Parts: sequence; structure tokens; C-alpha cells
Amino acid sequence: MALSRNVFIGRQPIFNRNNEVEAYELLYRPAQQAIDSSGMIDGNEATAKVLVNTLMEFGLARVAGNKKLFVNCTYEFITGDFLELLPPETIVLEVLEDIQPDEKVLESLRRWKAMGFTIALDDFIYAPHLQPLMDLADLIKVDITVLPHSMAEERERLRAFKGRLLVEKVETLAEHTEAVALGFDLFQGYFYNKPETLGQKGMDANKAQTMLVVREAMQAESAAELEVTISRDVSIAYKLLKYINSPGFGLRSEVKSIKHALTMLGLRNVRSWTSIVAMSSVASDKPDELIKQSLVRGRFLELLAEAEGHPELKNDYFVLGMFSLLEAMLDMSMADAIADLSLPALVRQGLLDRHSPLGERIQLLDAMEQGVWERIEEMVERSGSMNLPSMYTQAIFWADELNI
Repeated sequence: MALSRNVFIGRQPIFNRNNEVEAYELLYRPAQQAIDSSGMIDGNEATAKVLVNTLMEFGLARVAGNKKLFVNCTYEFITGDFLELLPPETIVLEVLEDIQPDEKVLESLRRWKAMGFTIALDDFIYAPHLQPLMDLADLIKVDITVLPHSMAEERERLRAFKGRLLVEKVETLAEHTEAVALGFDLFQGYFYNKPETLGQKGMDANKAQTMLVVREAMQAESAAELEVTISRDVSIAYKLLKYINSPGFGLRSEVKSIKHALTMLGLRNVRSWTSIVAMSSVASDKPDELIKQSLVRGRFLELLAEAEGHPELKNDYFVLGMFSLLEAMLDMSMADAIADLSLPALVRQGLLDRHSPLGERIQLLDAMEQGVWERIEEMVERSGSMNLPSMYTQAIFWADELNI
């Protein structure tokens, strides 16, 4: 299941008004041979290559997590025949902002729409000459970072559009709240993994009690001590066994008790998973994607530790990745969130200092999630034989299988 070393794949969640993930946008970076002599990416070849790799090596349904998958489409891609190979029930065709509505484009879009594809207009800014595209579109995406005017003004310009409206590059809760009030239907950006406040309020009693479980679990030095900690909270014990018995663990026999889990997985693994389950309860008022992304981060860094030749650090790397979004889960600064947790010194340093050795691993995760390809390529070059894109894709699939 090794993805081509030169094709990087990521995905960004798209939320509905209930903060549920409705779809993902596929992020990609092509192989070097898809870059022309001017140094520019050949978008048509790039899109085709990444989709071929996805189809042949993983399967689109798996990458999409059984949700819709948004894919950027160039002029050549829209007017060619490659789309015939893709399942229309899964794919949303994003018509890029530089595509003009000539007759060939309009004819092709009518063809794909008739086949069942959903048509989206990417980075759209209203102009009268784009009306033929609007007439065919099911969805319009508005990038708030490139609008020449306010989000409210663009919403008013699109008042007559009968399809759904998506606002992207939403980075703050305030932007998300404004978009909801304006009537946008879908939302894309990193507002979901940012804290609503930063160290301006204490935890409520329920969160504080749950974080006490995390603290005690991280401090437990024996299986018996950890078993007592877990058993005191029936909800956490139940969820822990549920996750351990999910397909993502790949266990051959069902784990029926905490003691059995400790025997099968060992103290350090169960300690980490107890923390994960507890934190999912703490973040119950947040989008589920926040916990899933934390799991992706933990699993990727676990694979990275093994690839770097440090299997003894796998658990520490996993905790680092999982806890790296703790600010958003607790709406607290990282320093306050981990103040009372017993963490290895390197992990603590990595969470507090992004320029430390382990903090750089978190920077890599940020680059993977946001499609900062230059940073990823730099890390790939430094990593030698490690296949970072494939490891990240494996982490996504693993988190999907846990059904958080």
C-alpha cells in the first residue's frame, strides 16, 4: 500500500451547519515530471496523476471516508474524458477560478452534470459574465481571504443563486459565526482546531474531572494502578474497550476487560488510549473531526518514530501528536492544559516549543494538513528513505477505521 513517493495527498474537512463533516477536499502535489519547464505545475496532469494513484492504490471511497470528495479541475480536465473513470456519486468537480465559460466548458459541464457529478465553482467572486457557470453549478465556494469586499457583500451578490454556498479559509470562531448568520451552508478552514478562548477561563467541573483521569492515567506506574483509575469511570472504560475492539487495532480476539487490554497491549499503550478516550469526552462540544485529526497526528508520528529507527519512542510520539490539539479541545493555552500532566520531558518541550526537535514534528503535521508542499518536500529530502506521504495517508485510513 505504498503511495508513489512523489505524490503527496492530504484532505481538508468540509463541515455543515451542525459542525458535522459532510465532505473532504482532496489536496495534492504532483510528481516532479508534472512540472513544466517554467517550473509551473501542469494542473491537468497533476490532477489526473493523483486520482489515478488514489484509485489504483487506495480506492476513492476509502480516501473520501465514505463522504463526498471535492477535486480541483482544470480546463483540460473538465473538457477531456478522464472523468469517465470516476464515480459521480462520490466526486464533486471544483471548477477553478481561472476557467472562463466558453462553449466547450459549458458543454462538458452539462455532460458531467447529466452523469450525476456535483458541480462546484471554486474561489468564486461574482461577475455577470460568469452567470452561465452559476446556472450549471450546484455549489459555490467563497474564499474569504481573496474577496475584494466583505463576506456579507458577496453573500448579497449571490442572493439569487439557488444552490448551496460554502465559505472557505475560515480560521476563527468569529468568522464561522458570521458565515452561519449570513446563511452559508458549508464551511472549510481551521476554525475547528483553534481554541475559542486562550487561557481566559477555567475548565468546568466535568472537564476538570475528566482531565483528572488523564492525569492519573499518565502517572500510573503499574497495570493494577491504571486498571483502578479506568474502572472508576464506567463511561471511559466502555469507550476504551469499544475503540480497542475496532478494526483499526487489528486484534484477532475480542478484548473483554481492562485487565485483558492491559495484558494484550501493555501499560504504555493502554495509558495513551485512556487519555484519548477521556479527551474525546472533554471535547464532546467540539466537532468529531478534532478528535479524528488528533488520532491522525498521533498515528503519523508513531509511524515516523518507527521509520526513524526509534521504536522505543513510538508511544511518546503518539502522545505528542494526540496532545498537539489540546488547546482547541480545552479552550486553554497549551501551558495551562498540560501543567498538571505527567509527560516525558521531550514531549512537553515539543508541545510548548515548535522549534524544539519534537516541536518540528508538529510543524510537519501542520504542513501536511494545510498542503504547504514546500515544507513537506523539505522534510522529505531530509528524511532520506522515509515515505512521509504514504505514512500520512496510512494514518488517515487508520483513524477512519476507528469510527470515532
